[in-house]
Amino acid sequence: MRHAFPGSSATAAVLEDATSSRGKMIRPRLLMMASAYGPDYREARERLYKLAAITEMTHLASLIHDDVVDDAPFRRGKPSVQGKYGKNAAIYAGDFLMSRLCYYCMREGLNESGMVLAKAVEDMCGGEIGQAMCRYKTDVTMDEYLRNIHGKTVALFKACCKIGAMESGCDETVIRTLETFGECLGYMFQMRDDLLDFSTDSKALGKKAHQDFREGIYTLPVLLALAQPGGRDKLQPFMDKSEAGTLTGEDIRLMERHVTALGGMEGAWNIIHAYQSHAEDLIRSLQANDVSSSLLKLIRKLGVA
Repeated sequence: MRHAFPGSSATAAVLEDATSSRGKMIRPRLLMMASAYGPDYREARERLYKLAAITEMTHLASLIHDDVVDDAPFRRGKPSVQGKYGKNAAIYAGDFLMSRLCYYCMREGLNESGMVLAKAVEDMCGGEIGQAMCRYKTDVTMDEYLRNIHGKTVALFKACCKIGAMESGCDETVIRTLETFGECLGYMFQMRDDLLDFSTDSKALGKKAHQDFREGIYTLPVLLALAQPGGRDKLQPFMDKSEAGTLTGEDIRLMERHVTALGGMEGAWNIIHAYQSHAEDLIRSLQANDVSSSLLKLIRKLGVA
């Protein structure tokens, strides 16, 4: 989808470039699929389309800012906004998008859903700040990890499901069920991404393998390995080198072997599969409709290595 952005030609050029690369569109798809459980989803379709677009643009704005923080040169296989236009332009582009989204929410009278989305953005910022505060923290807890990923990733998944359910006239029980489903899916999505960081090259993720560990972000496989007998002794030297910036390629390979041998990878997949089972139960508890099978397929896809 192409957009006509107001403002200077330079601003428009940056934003047209930023929106030209389509991702998986999981968040707007979730919003639309959640709306199918409500009695008014056909009548509310135009409103839902607008909200789906707004949620995807919110996600895009967050990615533009994330790339600045991560100094990422690429996004989805193309030069990132900050890589192509510089950090200043990227920050202002993300801010510009957020301001337009606020404007459209108010102009279209999307007040209640706008508040849900605003709370999700607040949580996203809190999650990113929390993660930044935990960098190189060798005693980071599982609660801190879960709280941070709930903010940075899960909150928007949850909001999309809630907005879709609210706008289509679902009752409170169905809204809560779909919210919880969105949470399960968000946790699966982020934990799977953390696992991929252990087993994928830069072509797939746009970053080096183990980039999180290199930057002092200790994710689920590492935390589970640290909790095992002897795990701290084996991994602490690599965490110290990470903070000192002296990790070598061989260090990374040894760290990965230790995490795997200590059960960190297997344990992470077990947690993902527990969320998968809960998400499937939630969908099956709702009255089946045309999107139920699609949601179950999405859940199972996230649960496959």
